This record gives sequence, C-alpha cells and structure tokens, in this order.
Amino acid sequence: MPRALVALAGALALAGCGGTETVTVTERETTTESTTETETVTQTETAAGPAAGLPPAVAETHAALLEAAESGDYEALRPFLPDSGFSYTFGGEVQGGPIGYWQLVERQTDERPIEILARILRLPYTLSGGRYVWPFAYDKQEDELTAHERELLGDLANSYSGAGSGYLGWRAGIEPDGTWRFFIAGD
Repeated sequence: MPRALVALAGALALAGCGGTETVTVTERETTTESTTETETVTQTETAAGPAAGLPPAVAETHAALLEAAESGDYEALRPFLPDSGFSYTFGGEVQGGPIGYWQLVERQTDERPIEILARILRLPYTLSGGRYVWPFAYDKQEDELTAHERELLGDLANSYSGAGSGYLGWRAGIEPDGTWRFFIAGD
C-alpha cells in the first residue's frame, strides 16, 4: 500500500478516537539512470554427436560404416571397400587387402582397428581437401586443440608426433559422393 494511504488511514483512525494529528505526506519520485553494457563472446566448440551437415551420400556411408564397425565383424566392412584407390597402409599391399591388414595389426599389437573405426566415426568430422574426415583432429595441430576437444579425443589426443606434423592416429575419409577412401594410421 502506498505511504500516502497508510498515513491517511492512520490520521483517520486517530480522528475517530477523538485525537488530532497533523500528517504531512511528501512523495518523491526518484529516477535512476542505468546503463547496461553487453559483451558478446563467440566460442566455437566441437561437440560429439550425430554427423549433422553431411551430404546425403556421405551421411549414408558414414552411418553404414559405423553400424558395420560396431558389429565387430571385419567382413561387414567389405561391401564399402572400393575396387581401387583405397588407402589402408603406408607400406605396400598386404595379402588379404585392407581387412587382412587390419586383422594383422590386431594380432601384432594391442590395437583393434575395427573398434577404433567405430570410435572415430562417433566423433565430429572435418572437411579437408574436399573429403569428410574423422576424427575432426585430422587437420589440427596439437596446440590448436581446446580442452574440450582433447577430452573428446581421449587417448587419441596422444596421436600427435609433437614435431608439428599434425594428427597421425587412425583416421577415415569419405568422398562427397559417398565413396570410402581411407582408414589408415601413421604417416
């Protein structure tokens, strides 16, 4: 209730009791000027999730490769291997082709390429040289990674040579027409 009404009510109450009192009510309106300053900061952050923004042919191949890799069955990858121009090793051809090579890596090391393929295909991608490449770190130098990106990569963030040559871990690339072009590690 405004002060003027409270004072008037009090004066009337006193008058009703036979008493008198003079009440002076002064109302003041104060205007305070305020200034609001807004600073906008744009921060780009890499987020894991579905591969949004891919051309339909790339999205289809990506989804099918991810499903095949998650099955753990190398043979499920075979239908996606092109007849030529697929990179899987920096050495010469391996008996059994890409699948034979990945199985050899699995027997000789503690790496499971098919599990790594599924893992990197769940990460964000980058567009490099016209190809869609997983993981996004493919075209980044180690010192360009944000803390969030390092967290997304996990132990894959250890796949930098430290000599400025960039990411050397497992990576997969798909052409804009949906052709799977490589799944390879090293340099």
